[in-house]
Parts: sequence; structure tokens; C-alpha cells
Amino acid sequence: MDETRRKDEIAGEIIHVYDGIEEADNELPAWWIAMFVAGAVFALGYWFAYHEYEALKLPTAEYADAVLAKAAAAGTVSVDALMLGSNDGATLESGKAVFMTNCVACHGAEGQGAIGPNLTDDAWIHGGSAMAVYTTIKDGVLTKGMPSWGPVLGDKAAQQLASYVISLRGKNVAGKAAEGEAWSGPEDAPAKP
Repeated sequence: MDETRRKDEIAGEIIHVYDGIEEADNELPAWWIAMFVAGAVFALGYWFAYHEYEALKLPTAEYADAVLAKAAAAGTVSVDALMLGSNDGATLESGKAVFMTNCVACHGAEGQGAIGPNLTDDAWIHGGSAMAVYTTIKDGVLTKGMPSWGPVLGDKAAQQLASYVISLRGKNVAGKAAEGEAWSGPEDAPAKP
């Protein structure tokens, strides 16, 4: 083992040789160090801006806002808008306010059911898909005692209410026994008569 240091034209200063393998100790290029530091600074900035202080919205939140805004502007309801609304804080707050004002008498404060069915279990009388929930709220089912809330609330409030009711699905709050059939998909299934 030869520990004498020598200089190689390509590798630079050879500091160690073992079994014919030469080890060089060269400085990292300045551009590599600059890229490493820039990447670390960017990662820290990203973490604090998006996750720690939430000063900027994550791409998924921006997408949800865009879909909800497009649905509101177009005046049409889509499965995507209803499902994204069921995970959006502002939509859920608005929907809960509408629920507490208009639906508590029949469905209870937590959706556990009173006169009307339990909204927190997996059984649905008129279908549990997003579109079925919205249609049931908007058009009602007078033969079953569910009034038509569409003309009273308007499209936006009906959509917010539907998103809130969808968010209750599967929470299984103790209350009225399950009514209807168990629902497991798809979200765009139409309401049952």
C-alpha cells in the first residue's frame, strides 16, 4: 500500500491507493454547491409557505377552488363539485348553516334522524350518490315527506347543503335505525323515485 500522494491529470490529487484502486479527493464544483444550497433554500421556503404557515394554497386546494368556482359560475352541479365541496371547509360551513336552519327538525342536529331518516349511516332511501343526494334535496320526494328545497334555497345553497350531507355519510351517529338500501357507489348514480 503506497501512501505517497501524487497528482493524476484527470482525477486530481490521489490521496489513497488500495488494491490498485486510487481514491482522489477533489473539491465539489461551485455550480454543484450552488444548486444544492438553492434546492435546500427552496425546500425550506416551500415547507414554510405551503405547510407551516399555509400562506399559499396547495395545488389540490387550488383545483378544488377552481372546480367549485366554475360550477357556481355555470349554475350547474357536477359530481366533482359536490365531492370537492364535501371536503372544503367554507362549503361545509355554509352547508351546515343551511342544514341547521332547515333540516334539523326532521334529521336531527347531527343528521342522526328524527322524523326523517338517519343521514350518517350507509343506508339511503333515494340513493346515496352525490347526484342522488343533490336531486333529493333540490326536487324533494313529496310522497315520502321530503319537501322540494331547490326553489326555497336556490342552486348554490342546495349544492352546499348536498355537500354537507355527503360529508355526514358513513359517520354512523347513533340515532334512528337505518332505512333504505346500503349504498356503495357510483357517485353519479341518479336518485331513486
